Amino acid sequence: MRPFLVVILAALALATTLSLYRVLHGPTLFDRLTGIGLLGTKTIVLLLLMGASTGHLDVFLDIALSYGLISFLGFLALAKYFEGRGGGEERR
Repeated sequence: MRPFLVVILAALALATTLSLYRVLHGPTLFDRLTGIGLLGTKTIVLLLLMGASTGHLDVFLDIALSYGLISFLGFLALAKYFEGRGGGEERR
């Protein structure tokens, strides 16, 4: 693999770890929802990088588009569910 892709993948892994921390330890519900959205976006970027590195970008592009649509719809469903629960502050 090219050194440039290795650096990009390492930066992506670090950003994913920080997003996962936000999902697990977010002080509010909106922080956690934002972290979930970020994880979905980073997964799409990872899929596209995998496609570029293997030479099968067309296949991975279809997978990334499908995953992005499903991730977006799931994110909207979660946001709607939590909106119905009342507010963005966690109940303790």
